[in-house]
Formats: sequence, C-alpha cells, structure tokens
Amino acid sequence: MSEPKTVDQLLTIGVRVLDDSTHLFDDHDHDDEAQELLAMVLDVDDLDEVPDDHVPGRRERERFLALIARRAGGEPFPFLTGRIEIYGLSLKVRPGAFVPRPSSELTIDLAVKKLKRKKKAIVVDVCAGQGPIALCIAHELDEAEVFGCDIDAGGLEQGRRNAKELGLRNVKFLAGDMYAPLPKRLKGNVDLIVGHVPYVPMDEIEDLPAEVREYEPLYTLSDESVDGLTLMRRAVDESVPWLAPGGWLMLELAEDLSKKVLKMCKKAGFTDLKVRSDEDELSVVVEGRLPKGRTPAR
Repeated sequence: MSEPKTVDQLLTIGVRVLDDSTHLFDDHDHDDEAQELLAMVLDVDDLDEVPDDHVPGRRERERFLALIARRAGGEPFPFLTGRIEIYGLSLKVRPGAFVPRPSSELTIDLAVKKLKRKKKAIVVDVCAGQGPIALCIAHELDEAEVFGCDIDAGGLEQGRRNAKELGLRNVKFLAGDMYAPLPKRLKGNVDLIVGHVPYVPMDEIEDLPAEVREYEPLYTLSDESVDGLTLMRRAVDESVPWLAPGGWLMLELAEDLSKKVLKMCKKAGFTDLKVRSDEDELSVVVEGRLPKGRTPAR
C-alpha cells in the first residue's frame, strides 16, 4: 500500500492499526479515536470541517501516525490528548494515576438523579483517583458539598486543578486512606457515597491489556489480596458510620463481582439493593440504602 496522504487514507490506516492491536480493550471505538487524533493534529474541532481528499502536510501526517502507533502500543487515549470528556465536562488528565473512565458516567447519572431534589446534599467519592466522579457531581449539583478521598496525592492535585479550571468551589479533595481524611462533622450526615474501588485479583493483573497494566499504578487496580475485594469490603463496611439514615452507597465494579458485593452490602445492613447497568452493559453499579430509621453515628 502506498503512503497514506489524504484525510480518508490516514483514517483508514489509523483504524486498521488500532483494530489490529492486542494491547487495547475490545470495546473502544477506534474510528472515533482515529478521527479525534487527526482532528487534534489538524487543529480543528471536527473533521467534518476538512474534505476527505485534503492532503495534510508531511509533519501532520507523521505526527498522526506516531500518535496512532503510541495508542496501538497501549498508551491510554487521554494521555495522547491530555483530556477526557465525561458527563459533558472536559477534564485534564495526568499520567501516573488511575485513568478516568467514561464508564463512570453511569455512577454519576445515578447519583445526580438520586439527589437532584435534595438541597445541600453531602456526597463522598471514595478512591476518587483524579476525581472525575466528584467533579461531575459537583458540577451538576451546585448546592451539594462534595468530597473526593484517595491515597494518591498526585491524582487529587489534578482533581483540584480541574475544579479550579471549571470554577467549582463545592468540591474538596482530601488525601488519606479510604474515609479517614473526612471531617468528623460528616459522620452520620453523608447522603451518598460513590466509589470506583480497586477490585482486580492479583492473578488477573497479567490478563489486563497493556493500556491498563503498563500505564496505571498497581494500587489503583488491585488491593493485592487473593480475591481483590479487601478494599471493596472496607468501602462497604466503613461507609455505614458516615451515611445518614436513608443514605445511599453506589459502587462501580465488574459485572461478575455484583453478587459478592450485594452480599457484602446486605450483611452491612443495606436495603433496596440493586445492580444497575447501562444500555451496553459495560458499566455496572451496585447500589444500596441504609434504613431510614437507623440512628445516625456520632
């Protein structure tokens, strides 16, 4: 095949290279990724602005193909663009932390719907990483008080930068182990706790594609326990003293873990237990509610 030169030829080869990669999850839309990378290289918002037969300059062609090669090698897409779009927000992303996932939009949507009628709700995002869930909830519920907790101070700093860029003053990021850094005044008063808690068993880490295994710190993927659920158990059990009567817990996880986490929640005293998923069934959230008649923790 001759050297690709036109926009159409570049996209064709780009998608083919991404489709052939063994380092990526199967559920990515490679056509969209190739188009976004080429639009970035050509400095346009949308490739619809550029004719299919347009011939970019040599440097532009080489830059695009280099980005495609990096992506095919497993480099996370947000690292190439420097940003990720989640729930209508454009968030800057930094390497060396858990990469925000579009799958978290289900968690955000469920949380917003639960609290949209409640004024001045208190929300906690545990294992927040770079804070995409906390940021999006804070943006949607401007009267809510939102806290994001994580042991990764670097990821939280990126969350703070995004909050500042977006003008969000109702979200705070606190470094520490699980719920430990939360202000004591929140005990028994939190309306909703969300979390994308690490849950991958150690013997499954090597089965993950390179885009995860080689670019995200191990502690953001697994607690290094045999079943990978030690942190998940803590997220469930340690949430109880913080939640208000009738408060909700929502945990994002893999579908095959939903039954185990439902049992954890039931044992901890949660009711109204459900497994929620999106239309593509790629995102799964277990949710539960503390009984309204429960005496708040003090």
